Amino acid sequence: MLGLLLNVNPNKAPGPDGIHPKALKELAEILAKPLTIIFNTSLQTGIVPDLWKIGNIIALFKKGDKSDPGNYRPVSLTSVVGKLMEKIVRKVIVNHMIKNDLYSKKQFGFISGRSTTLQLLLVMEEWTEILDKGGAIDTIYMDFMKAFDKVPHKRLITKLESYGLSNQIIKWVDNFLNERNQKVTVNGNESSNRPVTSGIPQGSVLGPILFVIYINDLPECVEANTYLFADDTKIFREIKTEEDRKHLQDDLDKLQQWSDTWLLKFHPNKCKVMSISNKRLTEVTTTYYLHDQDGKSVELSRSEGEKDLGVMVDDKVNFDKHIQQQVNKANSIMGLIRRTYTFLDETSFRYLFQALVRPHLEYAEAVWSPFTKKDIDTIEKVQKRATKLIPSLKNMDYPNRLKKLKMPTLQYRRLRGDMIEVYKIINGIYDHKVVTGFFELSDVEQTRGHNKKLRKLSCKINKRKNYFSNRVIDVWNNLPQEAVSAKSVKNFEIAIDKHWENQEMKYNHNANIELKTRRKRSYTIIQRDDDKIEADKVVDDQRP
Repeated sequence: MLGLLLNVNPNKAPGPDGIHPKALKELAEILAKPLTIIFNTSLQTGIVPDLWKIGNIIALFKKGDKSDPGNYRPVSLTSVVGKLMEKIVRKVIVNHMIKNDLYSKKQFGFISGRSTTLQLLLVMEEWTEILDKGGAIDTIYMDFMKAFDKVPHKRLITKLESYGLSNQIIKWVDNFLNERNQKVTVNGNESSNRPVTSGIPQGSVLGPILFVIYINDLPECVEANTYLFADDTKIFREIKTEEDRKHLQDDLDKLQQWSDTWLLKFHPNKCKVMSISNKRLTEVTTTYYLHDQDGKSVELSRSEGEKDLGVMVDDKVNFDKHIQQQVNKANSIMGLIRRTYTFLDETSFRYLFQALVRPHLEYAEAVWSPFTKKDIDTIEKVQKRATKLIPSLKNMDYPNRLKKLKMPTLQYRRLRGDMIEVYKIINGIYDHKVVTGFFELSDVEQTRGHNKKLRKLSCKINKRKNYFSNRVIDVWNNLPQEAVSAKSVKNFEIAIDKHWENQEMKYNHNANIELKTRRKRSYTIIQRDDDKIEADKVVDDQRP
């Protein structure tokens, strides 16, 4: 209990009970014992205090027209003390699910060792492999109607019982879900309390894991490849014949039956179909259908590109739109920084750029990492122009500006990020149940180098050749033994930073990393044309 109190974030808002997290943290040693007694009593009796079951709903703007209530996300502020109890119950539930291997291998949300990046890597691995063989894929992005708000409590308790959780935990969760109340606060004005008859409390600690358990069996009812991240669901199938499309429609019908049984409806007007192929598609005659709330068949609309877990993917599995969107967003934030700060020194710039700008250019980079010079330069230009805003550095060339700031090129960071992802996959940092077979260890007897070399498979199309699972092989195989055998991710990062300390690409994105083999031949991880690379001609007052 003392550990929970000491780890409370003092900057969070208090719940309806008015107990501020800062007070809990500062009085941790005094409150630890009485709270332990309260928590034990609550668990033993299965009774949750009423104050822990009240939610204060505030609206956070998402995007679009601010006058449209549909463009706001409701967030529930609940008791901070109640959340501490939820953490204890959540830990028991999660340990039970992991110990008994009950989580679906297709669910990546809120499960340790799984992430959005890992799911996208696995999906793109399947897609690029099919495209490399000349195949095509039909993918359907499903959309639940207010998923968290529609989960029926009795059916959720039934699922918890089916997974073998203890009666004590089930009784506590049942009481936690029932007889809840909430009120809405807008601009300091509060509504009256209203009862909550269904749904999982958003803003709670238990909410996400309870939802994951509720839809855990969804992938089992279909034959198509299914991937979930909480309620974000997509199913896809390789399409060779018209029969394959019929099978995919059959899977949609099965999903419809599942949703009818568990009262978690899909929104047919928001579900999208994307046909993926290397070839230019002729007129598409095959359609897919779902039923609306009135039981009428609704034809699913087609899409040429969808935002998949934060990454824009098109029907050719290209990422040009994603790169441009992220570059625009990063430039916009950099422009805001320039207008906000009249003077930027090296330290403040580094902190601001690394915290506010760079994350937009690096999220899930292993999935969409560019391999053409045009895209590489487009991304690098964001940092290149931004560093010109520092008065003391504006007369230096780009490599020297980076050396002075001790900031490597974005291209170097993507290469480094690739190696970290490989390390996580091979060394069990990611859940081994979902990454088994992603890489093949080389069966060639090694006379030099490390003992975890990977086998490189042959590919036909550039999209597959430059995808993560292929582009990383040569670089990984040429790392030193002390790096690949590191005991932790942090130690691995230190090892490769030391190994690449003098790499020219670290501060010059126009350089290539040379990989030495036994035959002393050099390889490059990117393809470049022979055109002369223009020098940095950015004027001093050019705006990002």
